[in-house]
Amino acid sequence: MEIHIDGNANNIRFSAAHFIPGEWKCDRIHGHDYSISATIEGDLGDKSYFLDFTGAKKALRDIADYLDHMVLVPRKNSQMKIEEFDGSVNVSFRGKTYIFPAKEVRFLDVKDTTAECLSNYILDEIRKKLDPNLIRIEIEVHEGPGQYARSTWVKGH
Repeated sequence: MEIHIDGNANNIRFSAAHFIPGEWKCDRIHGHDYSISATIEGDLGDKSYFLDFTGAKKALRDIADYLDHMVLVPRKNSQMKIEEFDGSVNVSFRGKTYIFPAKEVRFLDVKDTTAECLSNYILDEIRKKLDPNLIRIEIEVHEGPGQYARSTWVKGH
């Protein structure tokens, strides 16, 4: 059995700024209005449900709220130099330096802040919050109408 939670319809959204180093337009600072959707599979067993929608939506909203209106900075990007001092964060790459107030930055343990990497990050975070006996979790991170990345975890793989 599986359930689906549509992040756009359920207001599981966040807006964030980011940049993706490379020789393309996305290495400039810019932002997106994201939504997070989930498909979760579990076993009903003797029950009539395997997961409370309310709890799952709250867990997804908590992740979205953590990222909302922040600058997302990847910790695992080898092209970036990150320095923290006096309440500020300096991020340098390809001859550019950005300085942000530290309280407005979310460091993520990802290589980049692409939709693909964000979906993996959110999948890892939601797995910490949900029942470990679930069978499969898919997370979609929509970064605009009609475009999204999907990450999947399957128990035992």
